[in-house]
Amino acid sequence: MAEARRLKSGKWRLYKTPQLSPVRDPQTGVVPSFESLEAARRWWRDYSPSEAPPDESIKCARCGAYFGRWSAWAFYGGRYYHQAHTPQVIDARRR
Repeated sequence: MAEARRLKSGKWRLYKTPQLSPVRDPQTGVVPSFESLEAARRWWRDYSPSEAPPDESIKCARCGAYFGRWSAWAFYGGRYYHQAHTPQVIDARRR
């Protein structure tokens, strides 16, 4: 199974779960990056046709950062948040 993450440069990279190690091109040994999520999914279909296409990793609805392997998260209003970024915590800080 793999998941896709967007890099700061705007490109996409695939990571193998559960270790979250970057996927390498078996022919060149290079870690590929892609212009779009769809391009990453097309490459994955050729690389591993027996597995489902990768989805984007879960990221915080407030800050946009992806969750690490051991990051704690909260699900609120249909969206994922870091525990310190949930709307209840933000509202409590403002009071």
